[in-house]
Amino acid sequence: MLSRAVRLVLISSAAALGLSAQETPPQAVPVEEPAVEVVPGGNVAPPPAETKAFSRSGMFRVSGGEQAQRSSVALLLEQSKDDFETLLRDRDVDAEKQAAKKAAFFDPGGAAEAFKVPVNVEITAHPDRPPVEYSVEYTEESFVLGIRLRMDRGIDHELLDRAALTVLLYERSLRNAKPGEMKDPLVIRPWLVEGLTEAAKWREGTADRRIYEGVFRRGGGFTMDELFELPERNFERLDGASRLAFRALSGALVMALLEQPQGRGAFRAFAGEAARFSGEMPVLLRKHFPDLNLSERSLAKWWALTLAKLIQPQLSEVLPIRETEQALEEVLQFHSRDGDGNAVKRGIGEWQTVADLEPGERQEAVRPAEDGLVRLSYRCFPSYRPLVKDYQQILRDLAGGGLDDIAEQLAELAQQRETMVARAVMARDYMDYFEISRARSLSGEFGDYLKLKKELEQRPRPPRRDRITDYLDTMQKAYESRRKR
Repeated sequence: MLSRAVRLVLISSAAALGLSAQETPPQAVPVEEPAVEVVPGGNVAPPPAETKAFSRSGMFRVSGGEQAQRSSVALLLEQSKDDFETLLRDRDVDAEKQAAKKAAFFDPGGAAEAFKVPVNVEITAHPDRPPVEYSVEYTEESFVLGIRLRMDRGIDHELLDRAALTVLLYERSLRNAKPGEMKDPLVIRPWLVEGLTEAAKWREGTADRRIYEGVFRRGGGFTMDELFELPERNFERLDGASRLAFRALSGALVMALLEQPQGRGAFRAFAGEAARFSGEMPVLLRKHFPDLNLSERSLAKWWALTLAKLIQPQLSEVLPIRETEQALEEVLQFHSRDGDGNAVKRGIGEWQTVADLEPGERQEAVRPAEDGLVRLSYRCFPSYRPLVKDYQQILRDLAGGGLDDIAEQLAELAQQRETMVARAVMARDYMDYFEISRARSLSGEFGDYLKLKKELEQRPRPPRRDRITDYLDTMQKAYESRRKR
């Protein structure tokens, strides 16, 4: 055993060595090890999965919902962004951009337009939330846009498209703004969103021309001032027919602006101010479209001309069976003159009257019908093309004097047309039954009808003081007094 003196010497030496070590400590680099949670059973919990989906350009960052739903929403929003940029792109550089897209499938610096404000998208399934909500936040360096989408019934493509166009217009208005300097809220009127949607459909060839035709023939129901001033809350209250008319008129207006000289560049500048502009919309339009300053009615004239151009059918647009039947009845008319020299139209059922004419007169009477059949052959329903060919042969025989078996041929063609119409009605009824029996949601059209009916009943009718009204009121009072007896 060591003596007490030796132990004291050893302890003193160890203390001295410890003090010298503390005076010159080593330079250590701190390392933070990730905390690992150990669950019961000895299994290590996996790292948390990615909760966001990013679009191809990185502009849209989707959170909430399931992974497949987030990916689908990011893809659809990015597609709406591409369509919007393509619509506003100048035509001379459009071919170059398309070539760049084909050369490289993913080109973040070339094909896609650079953005400055990101968009955070949140998916929620809470039934009490509105279908879509927008928000604008800012830091010391930039703005951040937000969208909250309610998708308790699945992905609504139309809702996504409108939301994407709205935030894209917001983003353009915030590009040159400094964070925190915004005093008035951003406002995008429905006519601009609906108009851009329709313009994109026309560019892709998916627009419905019949809507524009109905608006043009029966009147749109919205003046230009009403179109500009209609807020979002009133747009949501419109019934189905009024909403279609509003969309068609908005689409014609946006396309009229894009067709102006330097229209696409002017529209890009206009889109950069639309959300932050609080004055009258015609003032902002005249600022970016100088050709509209020629007269007070310049914009209205461009609007009407564009709407008239949009209702013109394309050569390759196929008519349905009922419209083909109507067009065929209008075409199969003989143009001749009566004994007094007046122009007379006769249907094909009166072919015998044309057969009694002189050869020159007979050819002149048949020629309009022949030209009409040629035009109809491009657009008629496909199953009618053999019938059109048979009618053309009958007209040639009639013009040349060959009258054998014309009555039998016309009767057989009439029977075939009746059969086609009957089958078309049966097919339509079956498709209606199939759609109704497989429907998972309501379209709301019948609700719009009941809403309009109730509004008409509650709306007071304007008084009428004409003689016919007074006479009918007198007769109604007399009839009601007799019925009470």
